[in-house]
Amino acid sequence: MRRSAGRPHRPAALAAALAAFGLLLCSCAVGPSIRPPVAVQGSSTGNGAPEPPPRRPPPGPQVPVPDVGDASGVDFIDCTDDIQPVLPVPIPKDRALRFDCADMPVDTDSDNGRRRQSSIGLMRVSLTDQPPQARPPLLVLGDSDGETGTLRAARLAAQVPLTLLQHFTLVGMDRRGEGTSRLDCAPPDVREDILDTDLIGTDPTAADRLLDDAREVVQECYLTEGDTLTRYDTADTAQDVEHARTLLGVRTLSALGLGDGARALEVWAQNAPTSVGRLVLDAPPDPTQDSVGAAEARATAAEAAFNAFGQSCTSRPGVPCPLGTNPRASVQQLADQLRGRPQTGPDGEQLTASAMLHAVLIGLDDPDGWPALAGAIGAARTGNPTGLLQYLDQLLGLNGRFDLALATRCNDTTQRVSPPQVTALVNKWRTDHPLFGSLMAQQLLLCTAWPVPSDPARVGPAAAAPPMLVLTTAVSPRVPEQGYQRAADQLGPARVVNWEGAGRGAYPRTPCVTAAVDALWVNGTVPQTSVLCPP
Repeated sequence: MRRSAGRPHRPAALAAALAAFGLLLCSCAVGPSIRPPVAVQGSSTGNGAPEPPPRRPPPGPQVPVPDVGDASGVDFIDCTDDIQPVLPVPIPKDRALRFDCADMPVDTDSDNGRRRQSSIGLMRVSLTDQPPQARPPLLVLGDSDGETGTLRAARLAAQVPLTLLQHFTLVGMDRRGEGTSRLDCAPPDVREDILDTDLIGTDPTAADRLLDDAREVVQECYLTEGDTLTRYDTADTAQDVEHARTLLGVRTLSALGLGDGARALEVWAQNAPTSVGRLVLDAPPDPTQDSVGAAEARATAAEAAFNAFGQSCTSRPGVPCPLGTNPRASVQQLADQLRGRPQTGPDGEQLTASAMLHAVLIGLDDPDGWPALAGAIGAARTGNPTGLLQYLDQLLGLNGRFDLALATRCNDTTQRVSPPQVTALVNKWRTDHPLFGSLMAQQLLLCTAWPVPSDPARVGPAAAAPPMLVLTTAVSPRVPEQGYQRAADQLGPARVVNWEGAGRGAYPRTPCVTAAVDALWVNGTVPQTSVLCPP
């Protein structure tokens, strides 16, 4: 895998945003959208008669009207001239955008004298026809192992309908440990060792060495983070959302969360229901599973996503698939080859079997990039690992997300799994989930040495909060669709938009999804029943 660079100096908010945009510009791949066969929106009765009108739900909390606030608690600085030239997507001609950057202080009590988390980044994105504070804020929160909230807000400003920007100012919020305050404490060589570990190889000591690597990460991170290491979690992120609301000066805050960013908004809605505005949760994790159940669910989801990827690769008219007629067999064969002889990249970095599978998992997140992923795998089959190694920059590069993703995952659960348990799961899941089962099982061992949190956030009903939307994706490499449905069921006042597409996150992928979401944000309306959106 790619050798990590030395630990960079933590930059100011603007410099971090520029670095993140630059990295994305280098790593993004584009291609045609993938549309697996699905049923279309709507239904009819078997005899052709119109369906009876849906039953109205019992009266519940009303969707609040967004207020503007004054944002006097945040010192935003115009950073348009620096951000606009390096945006990861083009700005449509129908809008002129302004970007404002700021650092938001966060609560970081610590009594051991080590470095404290002091602030997180905010980015406000608005139309230039009015002052940024003239429209209500809409908070954007990302996933701990995905792009930052500030980067996502900048991207969305160029992708959402103009109508939304005429009603809201987007405010991207970074999580603790990313962007301006990137968590960077694990030794680079240990990160690489962890991604290279393969528990289905021939080395009988691999599990013990992986546990030793996990212990070294914890020890090194405690040297720089101290007690604040346990603050990279969902509970503190939910508190930061409420803190952002107060600084933005609004009674209720509307928001969009992706992945475990959606889970943080769920916890915030439970704890501060009167602060919740118009809330959209995109691909929230299943709250009913422990860490072992979640790992197996992701293995199931990743296998299904790979099947869709393989079908897409072999069904493009007039374009031969770089993986042949059986993509799954080709990737399994490549993994076997790499176990015997890793490939060396142009800078001396190595692509191992485990690192290759990590790269494929990252590539499955974005169906628009599936043709490029197929090309990278095909190149590795002929001895050129460069394309796949580039995917690993998202974990190990200058703005890599390895440390924060690990810290969040371990801080959000009290379950710890022993090496014998992991070995048993590897042996079982390599049969049940042949490509990714062992990879998901061995990741459980990384939390074994992590300090057990005393009171991790737990998602439960948010009946006192206003109605909200939960967005599900039929073919996600992270959570099976039924897991998203359980997340919606747990919340209570949620309506579900089921998108029969593929990838990570549904908004704003299609007009159907976008219409349902924007109807809540702009008009304050939620569907009476769940919505089914075609791919």
